Amino acid sequence: MIRKITSLSRKSLLLILIIIIAVGVGLYVSAHRTKPVATNGLPEYLNFSSSYVFKIPKNYSVDAQSVLGAELIYSTPLSAKTLEDVYNQNGIATQAINLTDNSDKAFKDYVNNTFVPDSKKNLSTNDIKVKFGKANGSDNAQITIKKNGQQIRFIYLKAGQHPVYVLAKSETDAFKVIEASIADVEKTDLKNELGGIKQAIQTNLQLAKSQKSQELYTAATPELRSQTSQDTLTSALKTASSYLEQNIAVSGGSFSQGSFSAQLRFTPANQDNSQPAIGAITLKKIDGQWKLQALSLPTPKQ
Repeated sequence: MIRKITSLSRKSLLLILIIIIAVGVGLYVSAHRTKPVATNGLPEYLNFSSSYVFKIPKNYSVDAQSVLGAELIYSTPLSAKTLEDVYNQNGIATQAINLTDNSDKAFKDYVNNTFVPDSKKNLSTNDIKVKFGKANGSDNAQITIKKNGQQIRFIYLKAGQHPVYVLAKSETDAFKVIEASIADVEKTDLKNELGGIKQAIQTNLQLAKSQKSQELYTAATPELRSQTSQDTLTSALKTASSYLEQNIAVSGGSFSQGSFSAQLRFTPANQDNSQPAIGAITLKKIDGQWKLQALSLPTPKQ
């Protein structure tokens, strides 16, 4: 079962886990407008299940595997055992907000009456400030949390069709990039690419699962065919056959200049939270069609 990052304990899970956020009392409301942030030319991350998009800060990577249902965004190299370590190194987390009513009123009720009380219980601090605002046609909220006089969290929550929050220790320049760019996919250029990308991933993975290397190879980009022989692809599929029989999950991926790259999560049936094997897929759009550019599959341990 996928758990929210706000409910995880203070123990390691996979590589880096634990998000504990808390807010207390003493709310106040004021208008908030985010200052312009330069995001042109940056790659975009597209979350499949929750349909939100954000720009990836320069020199940062997106990890959608360590916490199921969320993204960790951090610069590398990173030395971390917990998310607290990630935050202390300017790491950032994003996760969808589960609201059945996506009205602005429901969003504010959620912030004041659910997010605040539930989070306060986790961090046990009353030192919090909340600012409500509006940007890009959606309501938002900024939450600053301090404990013992020291800031420990900065959180940006966005309402709209696909509510989401962004969490870090402080509002760094990298945080501001995500804060300024995060949006419902329907409000971005990727709204016209989402269906084609998902279909291409599904088609290529099904061919791989079925060991149909010739069809996979023939439909791939010229670059893949020039760099890899069909025999090599056939051998790779056979070597990874035990993994290709497993469930393969794709949480989302990064889009840049006509290419889309995503991590693949391989888990045995009925064990979605087990230690996964990781692969990757890259697509490139050629003549209006998304084609396989690269495929990385896990190999059995010797």
